[in-house]
Amino acid sequence: MEKFKKLMRGVELRNGADAAAVIPFQPGMTLVNSNGDVDVTTLGYQYTIQTTTQIRAKVLEQKFYELPVAEYVPIEVGTGAWMESIKTNAEYAVAGPFSRGNINSGVGPAGLAQIDVGTAPINAPVMTWAMSYNYTVAEVNKALASNNWDVVAAKMRALKKVWDLGIQLVAFLGLKEDNTDFPGLYTNSNVTIDTTVLASKISLLSAADFATFVAKVTALYYTNSNSTVLPDTFVIPTLDYVGLATPVSSTYPIVSMIDYLLNAFKEATHNPNFRILPCSYGTIANHLGYGFDTKDRYVLYRHDPETIKMDMPVSMNLFTPGTLNNFQFQGVAAGQYTGAIAYRPAEMYYIDHT
Repeated sequence: MEKFKKLMRGVELRNGADAAAVIPFQPGMTLVNSNGDVDVTTLGYQYTIQTTTQIRAKVLEQKFYELPVAEYVPIEVGTGAWMESIKTNAEYAVAGPFSRGNINSGVGPAGLAQIDVGTAPINAPVMTWAMSYNYTVAEVNKALASNNWDVVAAKMRALKKVWDLGIQLVAFLGLKEDNTDFPGLYTNSNVTIDTTVLASKISLLSAADFATFVAKVTALYYTNSNSTVLPDTFVIPTLDYVGLATPVSSTYPIVSMIDYLLNAFKEATHNPNFRILPCSYGTIANHLGYGFDTKDRYVLYRHDPETIKMDMPVSMNLFTPGTLNNFQFQGVAAGQYTGAIAYRPAEMYYIDHT
């Protein structure tokens, strides 16, 4: 590691055949965007231009798969800053059946049935995260020579992007290194998994099979919740979602499958705000290594912090860069997060198909 740190200090970045150096690979960092892998040999400050070359003022930044996480998983920010875990007490009543309270008019106090209550803690371990970036006075001035790029601001943006994408991944799939303590929307181990109600992608179902699925799915959720609540959100793989624009029936191509399914959920749940949301993490190729590698997964649940919630005790903080010699500087970003914990797992329902 010390050798690696030395390698990073004072690196000169250039382009072209005469490149003095290129950005070295950093362990654990993958440079991937919508255009695929990034060729690190093309990165640098120095490149050949002519007197007729115009350098565009706008810099084209990388693009990644991003979702508004809070629309899928409720997030609470600021609780338990810099702590190691957050405990939520679940309250339980021990009362027995209502009829235990039936009495004769002459019964004394000792003959009255009693109730009791208790709590059981639900633990959410907290992960502390920190990453740094380095720059030198020489590096800053070389970047400024390009007239349109602030290398320090770019490194800060990159650090923020790493945090945002990491929080997104944990919110949906959990922490791969510890999926038990840090699960995601798709990977809570105490949620029921149904492997029978859906035989294929919804968009590939026949009209008859689609009607059967619509008729069954809400009732299955309701039974799983012990007849206490109805769902308000259905998350499906994006590749299936985009296929639901097809008509329910080719004979009467009036209503699309997505409209029919959404209206069916709204009517069955008496909730005009019911939502169907797309998410690419539900597709097999995008959740390999998380315990359900051979299946597409759909999630039917309540978007409620009492049902599922992710805590962010400390949102990402960028600390002021420090220096020991006024030439080399290091900045640090740090934050804390938990997994997306299912506090009421009976109010969530996984639907898998191969």
